[in-house]
Amino acid sequence: MKKKTVKITAVKGRPMLHWVGKKPLDKVKHFPAQLRETLGVEKPPAEPSYDAFVKSGHNLLFHGDNKEILSCLLIAGFRGKVDLIYGDPPFDSAADYVRQVQLRGQSIKLKAEGHTSIESAQYEDIWANDNYLQFMYERLILLRELLSEQGSLYLHCDWHKSHHLRFLLDEVFGIDGFRNEVIWHYPNSGLKAKSSKYHQVHDLILHYAKSSNYIWHEQREAFDDEKPRRQPMRVFNPKTREADVVRDKKGKILYKTTTDKLVTSVWRIPMLNIGHERLDFPTQKPEALLERIIKASSDEGSIVLDCFCGSGTTAAVAEMLGRRWIAADLNKGAIQTTIKRIQKVIRAKNGDLAKQNGRGLIHYRVNNYDFAKQNGFKKIIISKYGIQKDNGDLFFDGVVDGKLAKIIDMNRPLNRVDIQIIKDEIAQNRPEEIRDIVVFCNGAELGIVAELAQEKSPINRIRVCDIQEDGVITERPAEADVRIRKKGKKALVEIVDYISPTILARLEVDRTLFEEQVGDYRAQIDCVLIDTDYDGECFRIVESDLPKRKTDLIRGRYEVRLPRVGAQVAVKIIDMLGEEWIVVK
Repeated sequence: MKKKTVKITAVKGRPMLHWVGKKPLDKVKHFPAQLRETLGVEKPPAEPSYDAFVKSGHNLLFHGDNKEILSCLLIAGFRGKVDLIYGDPPFDSAADYVRQVQLRGQSIKLKAEGHTSIESAQYEDIWANDNYLQFMYERLILLRELLSEQGSLYLHCDWHKSHHLRFLLDEVFGIDGFRNEVIWHYPNSGLKAKSSKYHQVHDLILHYAKSSNYIWHEQREAFDDEKPRRQPMRVFNPKTREADVVRDKKGKILYKTTTDKLVTSVWRIPMLNIGHERLDFPTQKPEALLERIIKASSDEGSIVLDCFCGSGTTAAVAEMLGRRWIAADLNKGAIQTTIKRIQKVIRAKNGDLAKQNGRGLIHYRVNNYDFAKQNGFKKIIISKYGIQKDNGDLFFDGVVDGKLAKIIDMNRPLNRVDIQIIKDEIAQNRPEEIRDIVVFCNGAELGIVAELAQEKSPINRIRVCDIQEDGVITERPAEADVRIRKKGKKALVEIVDYISPTILARLEVDRTLFEEQVGDYRAQIDCVLIDTDYDGECFRIVESDLPKRKTDLIRGRYEVRLPRVGAQVAVKIIDMLGEEWIVVK
């Protein structure tokens, strides 16, 4: 794949923090974006570009590592074009975030060992301190490059790393770039368990601006008791960027009676207390929080960027408020959630997606990642073999039976390079280590096991555990019976059956028990998307079945119109674990 290099301007401030491995980011490799899906856009460009973006009404969604995505945006002409950046990055919370997935329409638990709730891995927020600082440092530098001269950056964090991030932002944007430290107080967080410290009921949002000429619209909110108040009249002064009191010709302050007040740096906004917002996505933020930020620091038509988009709150609110938006995430589940959410927002505003050419989104993939699936595989192996995780060890995955455990990438067999990397880790970084090592893999290259058995070292012996030999299935394609019948410019799509071996494995039930107690295959399916003119490369979402409530099931039968006789129909099924299955006819 052809690679380009993106040049980066030097940071603005003096160095504030030092850490092992700190490297200035003066250039970054570029990977081309690959067109994956569209929603409401008929003729998407093969790769994103700023010129195509401003001429259209579509927005952009990226799947991949945001460092590579941000460099892709720079190459595409977005340098200095983004008016607002909101970032909700990992907090270095030492937490392992999962999403509880419930089968659709199920209120009873399965018998035996089965259950209807499944843990779907989202992401691990576990870092070595220096790795986290370098990770954030590089991305803040790239974000500064994309920010316009009138732009603002809001970085969401909490007590874990707010002090370090403040120093990083001072270095990248300069001390004069600091505007506010906002405290988001969430009063409905729930204080149930006793604690030996004060309960944490707030996050921090650090607001920095690219220059003194940043977009600013003062925000107001109701008084807590909603009683009218008599207050001085004020008007915004663009020179001082303050709200000056208004006086009459004699210098007397003029007053007005009002039921609201200026928003301060303490925001009392509840967490997700509105039913329709709840997506069961870990770390999801309320729409009211992003609405305040977007209204304050962008104009209608401004470009808003969120490269840690999660459940898509920033994109959804930007869409509602008439802003252009760009969103990105490494997690495939986040991309799927965002696409579903945006469909609902666009439909609420515009009606039929098929008739809204241009008012939609284009989904690109930058490089090839499948983070959630790999993390899910690891969880299965850790659980089955009783591996005790050690979050402080960033190389090995834990300890099992007194031995160090290492889980190899499940997408390929174990090879000799993997073994050498393990040996180098011991020799170079752990010379006092005497424990043996167990390597878990999904198949192994011929001869590796025999070679390791012949090694006579009394310590650090490596044993291979091939999970295939133990009957562990890491990936089996779903089985689906989808029937597509075409007649002229009409097509009838029927989903007759669907079964996911992965869902059955997570539920710890066999197919017979599942079919006896659940019965309806549709309980496994989250949504159905249909492309009525599939070209074999880009999936264009023309029709979709998105059940409104968790208890609702997909319809399973769809009558669709084709743009021409003989058009190729593609049906994409996304199940409750985010696995995708496509049938084309």
